[in-house]
Amino acid sequence: MFIMMNKKILIIDDEADIRFLLKRALTSHNYSVLEAGNLKQGLEIFNESHPDIVILDVNLPDGSGIYYARKFKDDKNIVIFISADHDKLVDGYKDLGANGFLKKPFVISELIDTIEKIQTKIATIN
Repeated sequence: MFIMMNKKILIIDDEADIRFLLKRALTSHNYSVLEAGNLKQGLEIFNESHPDIVILDVNLPDGSGIYYARKFKDDKNIVIFISADHDKLVDGYKDLGANGFLKKPFVISELIDTIEKIQTKIATIN
């Protein structure tokens, strides 16, 4: 199991229940978790805190997570899309600037596995 300790994760999702569950699960896996309910707040937190990983809902009340993915992505951090209704992203998320995609609802172990696989791949490249 490959878990990078003390990595910061920013969750941007307008559903408070989802943010709560993700935060609880991720902190139990030794991640530091920040959260935002919309893109504006997410951008502010991102610029102030420089998280290592952004879990980004595709459909947000103040815009599309797809449009903002490249703003959150650079060669050092990870962006993972989450969405309930964007099946087409299963194959196209990389072209849109994300490292991964999970369709809601998903189980926490899927998210943890996705994060670990992406971290392993990035560590191997670097």
